[in-house]
Amino acid sequence: MGARLAALLLITALPAAAQSVRGQLTDSVSRAPLPGAFLTLVDDHGVEQARAITNRAGEFLLTAPAPGTYRLRSKRIGFRPYLSPALTLRAGEATAYSAAIDPIPIALAEVVVAGERQCDIDSGASVAALWDEAREALAAVSWTSRVPGYWYEIVQYQRALNAGGNRQVGRGGDDSTWHEVGFQRVPFKSAPAEQLAAQGYVVVDADGWTYYEPDAEVLLSDPFLRTHCFETRIGRGETDGLVGLAFSPARGRKLPDITGTLWIDRRTAELRHLEFSYTRLPERVVEPRAGGRVDFQRMPSGVWIVKEWVIRMPIAERRRRSVTEGGGESLPTVVGFLERGGNAAEIKTNTGALVYRGPGVDTVAAPPAPPPAIAPTGAPAPPTGPAPETKRRRAGSGDVLSEDEFVGTSAKDAYGLVQQYRPNWLRGRGPLSITDPTAGDIQIYINNSRWGDANHLHEIPAQDVVEMRILRGPDATMKYGVNHAAGVIEVITR
Repeated sequence: MGARLAALLLITALPAAAQSVRGQLTDSVSRAPLPGAFLTLVDDHGVEQARAITNRAGEFLLTAPAPGTYRLRSKRIGFRPYLSPALTLRAGEATAYSAAIDPIPIALAEVVVAGERQCDIDSGASVAALWDEAREALAAVSWTSRVPGYWYEIVQYQRALNAGGNRQVGRGGDDSTWHEVGFQRVPFKSAPAEQLAAQGYVVVDADGWTYYEPDAEVLLSDPFLRTHCFETRIGRGETDGLVGLAFSPARGRKLPDITGTLWIDRRTAELRHLEFSYTRLPERVVEPRAGGRVDFQRMPSGVWIVKEWVIRMPIAERRRRSVTEGGGESLPTVVGFLERGGNAAEIKTNTGALVYRGPGVDTVAAPPAPPPAIAPTGAPAPPTGPAPETKRRRAGSGDVLSEDEFVGTSAKDAYGLVQQYRPNWLRGRGPLSITDPTAGDIQIYINNSRWGDANHLHEIPAQDVVEMRILRGPDATMKYGVNHAAGVIEVITR
């Protein structure tokens, strides 16, 4: 354990020694950047070694665990899946690689044919098309939960229901609601997929029945795909306008399991929600209302979140059958339900920039920066430099531009805001370099992530900007290191 910890600390302390690939994805037709594209770095065997989501400038950074040959895989809604040529990553070197991705019309309405059933997820055009879109969102949800630096405020609740599904107090504990806040909060975490495949989704022990609901990691796992078959559905009624990828236990499965549907928007191809129910409950209990729902949402930045979730667990008691029912044998009878759920109230970055706020949530103070953390395998390490301040400064400060000053502005983007209110920021230039023509360009940092030169300000809508500030050459160099002599504009967004 000591040797492994020492190795991890060495990797964290010496990020320059890692082998990485950085670049940009663009639309092959419009040449515009592709934000929110999900990328994975796979080795010679096709095994994923790192993952990332492109920022608003379409830029990405992936770090490999060891030198070797890798390929980039990319997927974004409305674009063809992309697989790069083999890339050789050498120890301690950063490889530059950019790609133009071909757009395609979203044609799920034409591709999906109701009733196609496959026990191999990659077989059948309809099943494969739906899984391709669902997998992108699930992988992004999983990725977001692994990356240090996201601060969550989560509202959770528990309530008792009677046998008719109506709320009651007194069985399984009084109704209660509580808040959980902190960095790297995951709304709910399932058991490992291998355990669920071996023991089932409802486990009985001396303490009672334990229900497990599937999270993104489980739905993406080989054990889940191996133990379930899939079928396409066309939404009707409440799910009108959606197409579904339904799943059910494979033939021969006798353990408590789940059946359900991943519902996808037919027009945008975005994952909307998962609904599921438990099957083969212990002691031959049959209760179709036992199950749950998970709602997903994609943020403008490309981050996917779990917005809401609920699980309904039946409470059963053994009752002897009446004479008219045959008498004698004692059978479990559902007498009520315990319902647990929650929703994400707010999600912020470690700089305090708002990623998501639920409806009706009051503004809360920005969280303090998290303690230093070792990044999970395959995820880029969080910034090690000091985070930008998030408190407001007085309007009119020459080095700061806050939203109090540009209420009602006609500017369309952040570049326009700077032109209108702080035009001198764009005129500042550091010393030029013969070997590096970009050395005189002021650099842009969005929520503590480097985006590039000032042209990237055009990609940030004015209404998304909370605050901007400029660091002159010496201050920028002290904070961000060499190659920042021209200065830095820091942007904090909602």
